[in-house]
Amino acid sequence: MTKYLFVLTSSPKDFFCEQTLVAIASLRVHNPGAFVTLLTDDKTAATLTGPRAVLKDAVDELKVLTLDEKFTPMLRSRYLKTVMRNVVDGDFLYMDSDIAIVGDLSIPEEWKGGIYAVLDFHTNLSKAINRKKVLNNAKMMGFSPILNDEIFNGGVMFAADTPEARKFFETWHELWLYCVSKNFPYDMASLAETNFKFNYITQKMPGGWNCQLAYGNRFLPTAKVLHFFGSRIIDTRGHKVPASMDLFLPKILRKDFYTNLKNIPVKVNADKSITINEYYDDVIAHAKEEFEFQTRKVGAAGAYIIRSYAFAKSLAWIYKKMPFLVFPLRILGTLLGKDNRGGRK
Repeated sequence: MTKYLFVLTSSPKDFFCEQTLVAIASLRVHNPGAFVTLLTDDKTAATLTGPRAVLKDAVDELKVLTLDEKFTPMLRSRYLKTVMRNVVDGDFLYMDSDIAIVGDLSIPEEWKGGIYAVLDFHTNLSKAINRKKVLNNAKMMGFSPILNDEIFNGGVMFAADTPEARKFFETWHELWLYCVSKNFPYDMASLAETNFKFNYITQKMPGGWNCQLAYGNRFLPTAKVLHFFGSRIIDTRGHKVPASMDLFLPKILRKDFYTNLKNIPVKVNADKSITINEYYDDVIAHAKEEFEFQTRKVGAAGAYIIRSYAFAKSLAWIYKKMPFLVFPLRILGTLLGKDNRGGRK
């Protein structure tokens, strides 16, 4: 049995708990019967009370690690991620929480016994937009120059429960701690160095298993996991968002989709499926269609622009500083999406 693993570091002040709940709800829609494990820290676990307690009901296994109380939330999150293989038993598919599962995640037989992930930015390092930064970080840490030209995105990872995989994660954790000691608390450089030390053991998943929305247009048709990395979650600052904006800002990418969930009753059914309300259940079940709608209306090139980090950053700035500038987008959205009903026709 493969476990579907999520890692959570959260407080009531953020919306990571709600993001994780949405991710699990989407998993349950497309993979009924999936065994879900949540790995969290002691500080986060203490906050899973009241409405947040539903997250504990939504999972099949809850594991809590007591960490150094001086750790920041970021350090706690990276700590959990780098030790997860050695505290969770059984094969697992780890997924970040800023995702929507949109397909069948049955693990291919040929993956058994291995470690799999998707290339960062869906491309080799030599073609990646952050190539210089990655190589400079590796050099700064005294790591190898990534000779195989591959950097893997850690947002979705399959890891078999084997001695080699456990040693791989043990090394990753040790290298990450070394990076922390050098005031560089990020985990990608240490992951790449671990892969080097293990003779590039990590193998490539098909891109649809971690469709990084800002860069993975070509993988959308076969996507199983939509990863919002690079697209970001946009704060609309309390402004009403009409249906005409669905083209530019799908509901699942709006901050209030998660923050509003703090005050909405959530039901975990006997079969572990999750019911919220008609609106949420519909958005979660049809997340992929929201992005397919973009491609139909503006083409692949237009969709690439809409899903880019630059567009998301600009739209967030407009909502914050000059919300009246949203009006032209609303008009354009109306013209381009005349058959729009919730953004999916």
